[in-house]
Amino acid sequence: MTALCKTLEAEGYAVTGFSSARQALEQLRQSQFDLLLTDLMMPEMDGIALLCAAQEIDPDLAGVVMTGYGTIDTAVQALRGGAADYVLKPFRLNNLLPILTRALETRRLRTENIQLREAVSIYELSRAITRGLSEDEVVQRTVAAASQQSDAGAVQLLVPAVEGTELVVGGAWGASNYWPESVRFPIDESITRWLASSREQLSAWDGSSAPEAVFAPPFPGERLGVALPIVAGGHFYGILRFCARATQRRLTLGQVKALEILAGTAAAAFEAASLLTQLRTLNQELEQRVRDRTQELQAANADLESFSYSVSHDLRAPLRVVDGYCQMFMDEFGAGIAPEGREILGKARAGATRMNQLIDDLLRLARFSRQPLHTRPVETGALVKRVVANLQEQLQGRSVQFEIGALPDCVADAALLEQVFTNLLSNALKFTAGRSNTRIEVGSSSEGAEQIFFVKDNGVGFDMRYAERLFGVFQRLHSQAEFAGTGIGLSIVHRIIRRHGGRTWAEGALQQGATFYFSLPGGVVA
Repeated sequence: MTALCKTLEAEGYAVTGFSSARQALEQLRQSQFDLLLTDLMMPEMDGIALLCAAQEIDPDLAGVVMTGYGTIDTAVQALRGGAADYVLKPFRLNNLLPILTRALETRRLRTENIQLREAVSIYELSRAITRGLSEDEVVQRTVAAASQQSDAGAVQLLVPAVEGTELVVGGAWGASNYWPESVRFPIDESITRWLASSREQLSAWDGSSAPEAVFAPPFPGERLGVALPIVAGGHFYGILRFCARATQRRLTLGQVKALEILAGTAAAAFEAASLLTQLRTLNQELEQRVRDRTQELQAANADLESFSYSVSHDLRAPLRVVDGYCQMFMDEFGAGIAPEGREILGKARAGATRMNQLIDDLLRLARFSRQPLHTRPVETGALVKRVVANLQEQLQGRSVQFEIGALPDCVADAALLEQVFTNLLSNALKFTAGRSNTRIEVGSSSEGAEQIFFVKDNGVGFDMRYAERLFGVFQRLHSQAEFAGTGIGLSIVHRIIRRHGGRTWAEGALQQGATFYFSLPGGVVA
């Protein structure tokens, strides 16, 4: 065990070793691990029993067993019991490391699939808002979305009672013995203090440390899970309680972040339901007060725009409510809207459309991140020429000179590599739009075992101080007014190349053009 720990540490792994299965399980209850590597034959507990007990604590834990030649049949039983692979003893480093890499990669893909499922559940909740949901429907959809989060054990949504003095259970999911559904909590000073503290911590949260207030909700005897406030537009709509199946261990910061996004989405849904209710009331009561009604709706629009702006940076609120709200108003009151009102409604709908594009781009980014790789020899030169031909519509009325150098063939996923060149060349065309004579060069070079490709343009360039931001999700170095886009194209390039085992970087200077590079490992096809 000692030799194995030191060997893996020398290879860059963070390793904790135990000669006692019980001690290993106790540590797993307290800390987060990615993989369990266990011997089959041990005192106290055999490896199969240890793996089963460990995965009850953490279902996402990858397992690898070590066995001698005489117990391979037992190793096969371990595979059937949840192990990802097995290693023969005495272990050899060149055999062990690929097995660990494969097991960890399988765990990573499984985790990404779970995260995508979580994102889709939040996205579906966002889309449903434009359908005019009632508050009861918002409660049920929020609980359903929370139940899709990783390792969910129990979910409960507390909402203010009609009289507004108590919190009652609006919806619940999971094990009923965690929290009783008949519980009622007075909205007293302890609730008020916790709301203020949790909102302040979440507002300032950068993800580096835990917002402790969410782990300490003001409920008597609370010992499990977390709680997050649901507040929007200055109104308190409820508290989302969440408990994981692995109750022995505290939720990770990633899980808390996903729940915070969900709580923000739910807050927007409650706000939308409230606004729609108010609108229907105004339609019935204020038909003779067109001027007052217009002013109130303009104020509501301004509030919605301000609210949408504050949450759009991390996609916590669905701006589709703006589009549905404005469309409904225009359909019902189009003839009575003043030009100024139409202008405001038009701006609101444009903002909603942009947010919808951002969400679509985020899901597209996730799709490229999880799409299986089908690598094969690729004729890079022919692929680039095909991409240039497909971009001809963007060349109308422009003088563009393409210089395509000798590009060696490579081993890659042809469809994804075509997407890489499409994004880079489209980017070059966009940022050279103001040039009278556009020059775009595609070339390559080699560096050791890497083959490096680049796309160079004579466009507006960028400040090298911000080069690291270029490949981030929704990162932009130019304003929307100057150059349209969502900032997702280079992120997709980065994800695709990283999945191929390569790297991406850029060089440039303001008003002196830019060059974007990416590498592919393993050399070229002879």
